[in-house]
Amino acid sequence: MSAIALRSLLLAGRLSVSTQHAANSPAIAAPRAVALGMACWFWLAGVVSAVLLAFANGAERAPTALAAALAIAPALTGFTLLLRFGRKWADAGWLAVWLTALTGLVAGTGGASSPLAAGLLIVPAMAIALGRPWAPEAGAAAVLGYALAALLSRFDARAELGPFAEIMTVVSIVFAAGVMALGRRAHTREAAMSQRIAEVSHELRTPLTHILGFSEMIERKIFGDISDRYVEYAGLIRKSGTHLLSLVNDLLDLSRIEAGRYELDLQTFDVRAVVEEVTRLSTDSAEKKQIALGMLTPETPLMVRADDRSVKRMLINTVGNAIKFTPEGGRVFVSAAMVDGALVLDTTDNGPGIPEEEREKLGQAYERGSGGARAEGTGLGLSLVRALAVLHGGALSFHDAPGGGALVRITLPVLAP
Repeated sequence: MSAIALRSLLLAGRLSVSTQHAANSPAIAAPRAVALGMACWFWLAGVVSAVLLAFANGAERAPTALAAALAIAPALTGFTLLLRFGRKWADAGWLAVWLTALTGLVAGTGGASSPLAAGLLIVPAMAIALGRPWAPEAGAAAVLGYALAALLSRFDARAELGPFAEIMTVVSIVFAAGVMALGRRAHTREAAMSQRIAEVSHELRTPLTHILGFSEMIERKIFGDISDRYVEYAGLIRKSGTHLLSLVNDLLDLSRIEAGRYELDLQTFDVRAVVEEVTRLSTDSAEKKQIALGMLTPETPLMVRADDRSVKRMLINTVGNAIKFTPEGGRVFVSAAMVDGALVLDTTDNGPGIPEEEREKLGQAYERGSGGARAEGTGLGLSLVRALAVLHGGALSFHDAPGGGALVRITLPVLAP
């Protein structure tokens, strides 16, 4: 389509160009943080109201002020971490502050008999609102906090706080119900988004497969001779289509994993064959950058019980990333070994490495390191690796390579008995 024709369609209103996604992309991830920020304001207002009413009813000022400071701590911590919600350390730290503050409040308002014990429900509710699978552990921590508060209350005389404890109990129950509703709503929204992505990805696969097939036929001159320029263009179409199909496959698999519909086909096999196959498939892309690609596997069979297709996908992504970010003339090395009863797959390169502060977010969907702006990709590859590793009961981690560079490690407890 020519530029004149495109301009005419735009002016006639027959073709629209939307910038909504580009303009709103930072805001897409923001609703949960905004809601949690509003929840902090609600909690802060509840604490202030409880203090004022307590003072009005003759509460002791010093103990009440101390209880108020303890109650305000989670809200102030929440305001501090607002832009960091979603990172494990931030979420875990905030939950720890809630647990500590509420345990102290329960201990200071009667211990086992304190009505504020209901406020400990905030800890598991907050885990749900943050989208973390820690609700059972958070609930167990809340029970331990209650037991500790009951023990601590025996060593300290109960101060006269007026109606502070009763008012904060009501605030706590309302707050816990609100954040649980927030968690359920966020989960429903994310599930609907995952379903929509899966549907769109599925519809894209068929035409992309046709594009790849037809472009390859043109590139190979199946139906007769054509000029080299057309062959070059067909090769570019095939390359772009392959990249797009890989992206669609990653999106579809991630949405299936998030929806709990990804089933592993567990088989017993020698993982050395998978490492060799991935190395062979990656040879062409390594040679284009003059990168030395090598592998190290045990001399004896390394038998595992896992989904061989998923293990292959994980290695293809880690090796592909290493080749992508390693400068020309560099080295990429793949190894498989048994370490502490688990399968360890290491992909090592001598590239720029991964800064320590970026390792936490890598492996999350659409997150890319500082070098991501200089290479093609969307940040889905490592998130798929992490998701597949977790499905196998394993983990993905990032380390410094000996002598410089990055070491990406996949640890899977899948060794065959």
